[in-house]
Amino acid sequence: MELQKVAQIAQIVSTTAILISAATAITVLIYTRRTNRRRATLDMVMKTFVDDGGRILYDKFISLTRRDSDKADTFTFVDLKDHTPANEDDRNVVIDQMNTYELVALGIRNGVFDDKFFKHWYHSQFMRDYKALEPLMLSIREDRPSTFCEFRWLYEKWQKNQHPENEPGRLRKVWWALTGKDEKLKAVLSKK
Repeated sequence: MELQKVAQIAQIVSTTAILISAATAITVLIYTRRTNRRRATLDMVMKTFVDDGGRILYDKFISLTRRDSDKADTFTFVDLKDHTPANEDDRNVVIDQMNTYELVALGIRNGVFDDKFFKHWYHSQFMRDYKALEPLMLSIREDRPSTFCEFRWLYEKWQKNQHPENEPGRLRKVWWALTGKDEKLKAVLSKK
């Protein structure tokens, strides 16, 4: 009788050990995937926006953005739709930036890059650049509708859910409703 009891306990211990091992393996897998996604995001950000080469290209892009928004300057991004020898350098800078954002958006959509991390870091810049590039993008998309579709998808996604600092979460809104902070709740809801 004693031997049967030990055998039953051994089975329970063995099964429990297997379940704990499986849970640990799944947890490690999830953690590693999340860490790798953040690392890939950080590598992309560093290469594109922080390293010297990426910074120089982005500074050129910002210079063109200023020209586009300057009413006294006749330059517009839409002028870059078609390639000409006169606009080659400017067009390459702008198209490279749009391709970078397209790649980022595609990476976020497919889970390669961390949406939350990228959004915290570059939300304002991304949204501002999209708005500046939108006329050119729409002009290009007239001929090729799928061009920059990921860039547009990410803009629309982030437009719905603003930067966390600018858009309080659901729990905060519920807290405001429960604690009678109606003015804060009304202010947030009126923006939508």
